[in-house]
Amino acid sequence: MADENTNDVTEPEPATEPEHTDDVPAGLGEAGQKALAAERKRAAAAEKQAKASQKQLDELSKRLQEFEDRDKTEAQKLAERAQAAETEAASAREELLRYRVAATKKLPAELAARLRGSTEEEMAADADSLLEVLGQRQTPSYDGGVRKPAPAPTDMNALIRQKAGLG
Repeated sequence: MADENTNDVTEPEPATEPEHTDDVPAGLGEAGQKALAAERKRAAAAEKQAKASQKQLDELSKRLQEFEDRDKTEAQKLAERAQAAETEAASAREELLRYRVAATKKLPAELAARLRGSTEEEMAADADSLLEVLGQRQTPSYDGGVRKPAPAPTDMNALIRQKAGLG
């Protein structure tokens, strides 16, 4: 029994198809190219085995869930569905409250999701502080007021004198 191999990992069989060396670096030499090709084949075999194992695991998980669901009573199933519906309704109410506070405070809709708090008053206070920070970070207006345009010259002689710097 000591001679038996207990590893479940199977070694890939030697390649019988021609090796593709077009993407193998030229500086490796023949032995390096063979080793690289063998490693790539082992990696491909391992990936194929991993995919098969994942598929089998998914199937077994599905069957386990079916067995667990079969053992549940109808009341338990309804209770789980009611719990899920209540959780979803609570999150919808909270989101609606956020948007309502944002609209009341004239906060941009993109920032409504950033509001924190569990009550309307807490969210309103958070919106006020957020608006205050946004107001401080706005760039100041450098417009000094209404500007008057220069009066336009009325005749050609005035234009010539202006360009010549005489008038």
